[in-house]
Amino acid sequence: MDQDRTYRKTSRWVLFFLTLITAFMAFQVSKIGFDYDFERFFPEGDPETEFFFQHRQKYSTENDFVLFSLENDKGIFDEVFLKEARRFQDSLETLPHVKSVQSLLDLSEPIKEPLFGAFFERPYLRWEEPEFYAIDSARIFNSPDLVNTFITADGRALAMILDHAPYLSKVKCDELANSVNRVVPHFHFDALYKSGRSIGQGYFVARMQKELLLFVSASVLLIVLFLLIAFRSAWGVVVPLIVVFMSIIWLLGVMRITGKEIDLLLTILPTILFVVGMSDVVHILSKYFDELRKGKEKMAAIKVSVKEVGLATFLTSITTAVGFLTLMSSSIIPIREFGIYSAVGVLIAYILAFTLLPATMTLTPAPKLRIGASGKDFWSDRLHLFYLWIIKNRRGIGWASVLLGVVCIIGISLIQVNNFLLEDLRKDNPFRIEFDYFEKEYAGVRPFELSVDLKDSSSSIFEPEVLRKLDKLDGFLHEEYGAGFIISPLNFVKSLNKASHNGNPEYYVLPESNREIRKLTKDLERGKRMSALSSFMTPELNECRFAGKIGDWGKQEIEKKNLALAAFWDQEMGHETMSFHLTGTATLIDLNNEYLSTTMIYGLLIAFLIVALIVGVMYKDWKMIIIALIPNLLPLMMIAALMGYTGINLKVSTSIIFTIAFGIAVDDTIHFVSRLRLELSKGRSRQYALKRSFIGTGKAIIITSLILIAGFLTLIMSTFKGTFYTGALLSLTLLFAVIVDLLLLPVLFWAFYGKEEKSQTTRL
Repeated sequence: MDQDRTYRKTSRWVLFFLTLITAFMAFQVSKIGFDYDFERFFPEGDPETEFFFQHRQKYSTENDFVLFSLENDKGIFDEVFLKEARRFQDSLETLPHVKSVQSLLDLSEPIKEPLFGAFFERPYLRWEEPEFYAIDSARIFNSPDLVNTFITADGRALAMILDHAPYLSKVKCDELANSVNRVVPHFHFDALYKSGRSIGQGYFVARMQKELLLFVSASVLLIVLFLLIAFRSAWGVVVPLIVVFMSIIWLLGVMRITGKEIDLLLTILPTILFVVGMSDVVHILSKYFDELRKGKEKMAAIKVSVKEVGLATFLTSITTAVGFLTLMSSSIIPIREFGIYSAVGVLIAYILAFTLLPATMTLTPAPKLRIGASGKDFWSDRLHLFYLWIIKNRRGIGWASVLLGVVCIIGISLIQVNNFLLEDLRKDNPFRIEFDYFEKEYAGVRPFELSVDLKDSSSSIFEPEVLRKLDKLDGFLHEEYGAGFIISPLNFVKSLNKASHNGNPEYYVLPESNREIRKLTKDLERGKRMSALSSFMTPELNECRFAGKIGDWGKQEIEKKNLALAAFWDQEMGHETMSFHLTGTATLIDLNNEYLSTTMIYGLLIAFLIVALIVGVMYKDWKMIIIALIPNLLPLMMIAALMGYTGINLKVSTSIIFTIAFGIAVDDTIHFVSRLRLELSKGRSRQYALKRSFIGTGKAIIITSLILIAGFLTLIMSTFKGTFYTGALLSLTLLFAVIVDLLLLPVLFWAFYGKEEKSQTTRL
C-alpha cells in the first residue's frame, strides 16, 4: 500500500511538471509563423547555388515582378478598354514597394532624327488617339519583341509587368499582394489574370494554414474511430489523444523557440507526429488491456506493460528518428530541417508516452474490461488461425515474395526523375489556372537565365565578332530552344539599328558591316541607355546576360534542350574565346532533383545499417538481421515499382517518403522480434515462441498500422500534389509493410530455423 502511495505521489508531480511545460509550449505555439521561401530549397554549399547568387548580384533579380494580363473580347485596340487599362496601370504604380509598371501604354521605341542625328522616343501605342490605332497596331504586330510579351498573338490581351523592390520579405510581399487584391475589383475587364512570387507566396501560406488545420482535424476523427473499435473504451480514446496532442504542442513550441517557422514540408509534420506518436501509446495500452483481461491488478498490469513494451518502443522510436535524421544528408535546407524536427518530435512522443501515460494510468481507475482465464479475445482467436494458415502455406508465400521482388525490380527501372514548377498545384486550382494561362498566351513564366563570359578580360561584348556570335546564340534560343522575351545587350544594338532607319522593323537586326556595328555601340555608350544595359552587362563589358522566359516543360525536356544548346555552342560558338553558364532559380530547382537519388540511397543505407546493428546486438545472429531487413526492404521496392509503373516522378516531395516509410514501417518488425526475444528468454522453443510473438504483437501491429495508414491518408485531401503523393504513397507503403511483416516474418523464421527444432513443431 505504501508503494502505491509513492507511485501516486510521483505521478501527481509528473503530471504537474508536464502541465507546466505544456502551458509554456502552448504559449510559444501561439506565436509561430508560416513561411514559403522557395529559395531555401536551393542546394546549400553547391557551386551552382553560389554562381546564381553572384550572377544575381551582378545584374538584377529575376523574380521580383508581378505579371498582369487584361483581356478585351473585342481586341485591345479599343478606346474604352485602353482608358480603363491606363487607370489600372496608374493605380498599380501607387502601390507600396512598386518600382515601375510597364505596358504598351507607355512603351516607346528610339528613332534617330535624320538631319541632326539626335534620338527621340516614339510611342508604340498612342492610346489617347484612336485615329492612330490601325497604324500603331500594324507596327506593334511587326515587332517580334512585343508579341507574346506585351500583347498576345491574337491581340485580345494586354500585358503589364509590375517591378517591385528586390528581396521583399514575407510581410512586404503580403502588403503588396493585399494592395493588388484591393485594387483589382475596382476595374472592369472581360478577364484579368495575375502571377508572380509576391502574389503566390501569400496564396501558398494561406493554403498551408488551412491544410494544417484540416489534416490534424481529419486525423483526429479517423484515429478516434479506430481507437473506439480497437479498445471499446472511452478511456482508451481520451488518454492517447491527450498524450499525442501534448507531443504536437511540445514540438511546435520547440520550433518556435529555435526560430523555425512552418514551411510547406512542415505542414505535414503534426500529422506525422500524431500518427507516429499514437503508435507508442497503442502498443502500451494494448499490452495493458491484455494484462487487465487476464485478471491482473492495475499496478501489476502497468509494470508488465512498461517492462515488456518499453524496450521495443524505445528501439522503434530510435529507428523512426534515425529514418528521419537520414534526411540530414540532403543538401536542401528545408528537407534537413524536416528530418531534424521530425526526429525530435518522435523522441518527444516517446518521452510523453512513458511519463504522461503511466502517470495517468496510475491516477485513474482501470477501465472495465471483459476478463477471462486466458485473456483470449476476438483478436487472439483470429490471429491464431491466420498464423496456422501462414505456416501451412509458407512455401507458396516464399516463392510469391521472390516473384514479387522480380516484378518490383522491373518497375523500379521505370522510375523517372522529373519536375515542373507548379506541379504541386492541381489543374483546377485557381492559382494554377492563371499560371497555365501565361504559359499558353505569352512566352511562358519559367525564368531563363544564361551567363556569357569572355575569356579575355580585355575583350568587349561590343566587339563586332562577339556580337555576331551572340546573334547566332540569340537565333538558336528563339528558334531551336524555344525561349521567348529574351533580352540581352544584343537587343539594345538592334533597337538602335532599327531607330537609325526610322523605326523600320526590317532593320531590327545586327548590321553586316563592322563600321556600322561600332557606330551603334558608340552611340549606346554615349547615350542614356547604358543605365538600362547595366542589368544585362558588367561595367567591364566582358560578361553579359541573356534573360528570358520559357515554358514549364519539365526537367527531362529542358535537359534535352540544354544538351542541344551545349552541342550548338561547341559547333558554332567555340570555347576558345567565350563560355556560357545556365543559371537561375528554375535551374537550381531542377538541380535539386539530380541529388535526390543519391540522397535517398545514402539515407536508406544508413537506416538499414542502424536497424541491422540493433537486431544484431539483440540477437548476435546474422540470420535474424536478414529476417528483420527483408520484410522492410520489400515494401519500399513495391512502392518504388508502383511509382515506375504509374509514371509518378521522383522529385523532392516523393523522394523523402522512402526514408520516412522505412523508419516507421520497421517499427512493426522491431516489436515482433523484441517479443520473440522475450519469449525465447522464457525458455520456450523457437517455433512456439514465434507463435506466441505473432499472436501477442499481431493485434498492436495491425491497429497501429491502420492508425498510421488512416492518419497519412488525410494528406490526400491536400491541394498540393506533393503533399497528396506523400500521404498516398506513405499509406500504401505502410499497408504493404504490415502485410509483408505478418506474412513473411514467420516464413523467413521457419526458413532459417525450422529444421533446428523439427521435433518440437508438434507444440504449434
